[in-house]
Amino acid sequence: MSEGALRSSDLLAQFKQTEARTRTQIQAAELLDNTVDEGDVGNLLQVTGCSAELRKPICQSDCLSNRYRSITGECNNRSDPRWGAANIPYSRWLPPEYEAVWGIPRGWDPEHTYHNVSLPPVRLVSQEVLFTHNDNISLDSTLSHLLVEWGQWIDHDMVLTPQSSSTVSFRTGADCTHTCSRDAPCFPIQIPLSDPRYGVQSCMPFFRSAPSCGAGILPHRQREQLNAITSFVDASMVYGSSTSLASALRNHSSPLGSMALNSQHSDHDLAYMPFLPPGEAINHLGMIALHTLFLREHNRLVKELHLLNPHWSPDTLYQEARKIMGAIHQILTWEQYLPRVLGESAMSLLIPPYEGYDPEVDPSIANVFATAAFRFAHVTVQPLVARLGPGYTTNSQHPHLPLHHSLFASWRVVQEGGIDPVLRGLLLSPAKLQTPGQMMVEELTERLFQAQGGMPLDLGALNLQRGRDHGLPGYSSWRRFCGLSVPNSTSELAVILGNFTLAHKFQLLYGTPQNIDLWVGAISEPALPGGRVGPLLSCLLARQFRALRDGDRFWWEREGVFTSTQRRHLHSVSLSRIICDNTHITIVPANPFSRTERPEDMLACSHPLIPHLDLSPWKEPDTGEEVRTEKYGERGYQLCLFLH
Repeated sequence: MSEGALRSSDLLAQFKQTEARTRTQIQAAELLDNTVDEGDVGNLLQVTGCSAELRKPICQSDCLSNRYRSITGECNNRSDPRWGAANIPYSRWLPPEYEAVWGIPRGWDPEHTYHNVSLPPVRLVSQEVLFTHNDNISLDSTLSHLLVEWGQWIDHDMVLTPQSSSTVSFRTGADCTHTCSRDAPCFPIQIPLSDPRYGVQSCMPFFRSAPSCGAGILPHRQREQLNAITSFVDASMVYGSSTSLASALRNHSSPLGSMALNSQHSDHDLAYMPFLPPGEAINHLGMIALHTLFLREHNRLVKELHLLNPHWSPDTLYQEARKIMGAIHQILTWEQYLPRVLGESAMSLLIPPYEGYDPEVDPSIANVFATAAFRFAHVTVQPLVARLGPGYTTNSQHPHLPLHHSLFASWRVVQEGGIDPVLRGLLLSPAKLQTPGQMMVEELTERLFQAQGGMPLDLGALNLQRGRDHGLPGYSSWRRFCGLSVPNSTSELAVILGNFTLAHKFQLLYGTPQNIDLWVGAISEPALPGGRVGPLLSCLLARQFRALRDGDRFWWEREGVFTSTQRRHLHSVSLSRIICDNTHITIVPANPFSRTERPEDMLACSHPLIPHLDLSPWKEPDTGEEVRTEKYGERGYQLCLFLH
């Protein structure tokens, strides 16, 4: 930044920062992927380092592994210990459809045809279908912007797709940020002649997602992409998905099992996250607010648990608080978030009541979910980040910000009032309403990661290009997969979309409904009653979230994970209560995901509808039945609590 040479692609790369183990696998996989010799696959796997990455983990069977989930997600399923773990390939619900062998992306060759028509440039689709002026939006009448933010928060718990470790062409060495040639891992987004940017830039940089080990060279295996974090809703965005990161985030000198805090600044005696090395963990204000909120909640929980159980070790306090935090995220997501996204009817039909853990269910994140389905909320993002003072009033010291000014601006939290103004803005601001003529605000299509004089990116075009990079089958294939009608003409598409003008745009762009990219087709469907997504997204989202629940051995409702009394108390958890307990905010909505139009409609934190989480069921007698073991952790002893 000091050199004035920061590019938007550099900023995008910061969101793809990965742990050492992930980087090791990526480098091994890319070496394997770019090795021409197909003769001795076994030796290739060994020499590149991929064989080590493909080894099946050894699972312990003891009280610790039965009581607490592993940080990496390994051994959740005893028979398939890599299911849902960090650093495994995304699962596939439909086979990939690449343009050619070795996983060449769809649209790699502009002359290549699908159903006798070539695919349109993704930037053209973004301009023609998605682009919406910031001041030409409708507001959601029932949902708050905190619901939008929660979607991204949970996404960060389940999905992290590393991009290629190289920023230059493997074949020629050309810098991917400067070349418009398609030469792996460079897959630049072409700027069409009709684009206002044409003449200023010829393409936007785009890096292919890194491959996973073993795919693309083994017989009958297509290129697969990697999920660098655990699939489970386990609050891994708070604790990490590797033992090294989990350790780095803890305060090891604390007797309470606390998380590390910022030693230089505080928010009127409330903690901030610690500063990390330059270039790591940079985020936007909404995410920083939620990260800070749940850091504080962990440290609040361990203090309360310590008062109840002064005989518990720091490791036990840490693990028990982490376990509660995972349950909180599962409850808020399945019981508060998903019904508002899917609608109550679709929710009850597609995600029936929990019947117990099913070891035959693979909870791994599907490629289609990570790359398309769970990106639906991008069309519900407001162009402004609202910041409000005490009493939810506009504060001249901390005014609303254009969205692109809130990105990579963690300094604003420390210097401009902490996280409270941001949280108040999320609670009182409505979500943007998605309609056919109001898809994605120009903050995201024209100003994404706008840096010092650099050319900004386009989130809509990035989403479409990523789907092609991953070989996702098109919109029609996924309609068929979900048992929905498949459009074969403009008129049939118009019936599905409820909009002839939009269907006609798709026909002009794609030539046939068969070619429509999944993401843009799916977000164009009208929402089901009471929800915010159409039939196709309801199908895909529900399938994934049901698998995440039923395939999780540590799901909060499973018998033996918590006691029946603990489950009853957990059921009352409230995001509003967590905000009350960890900020200076004193009035909150009863339902923070629902739109509140006026501060007068909010409740005091002392109101009975904002209940405290009673932790008394976690009190255990000091019976002396804790067993010392040297099997766990680099630091030696850890206490293992037997279940009574």
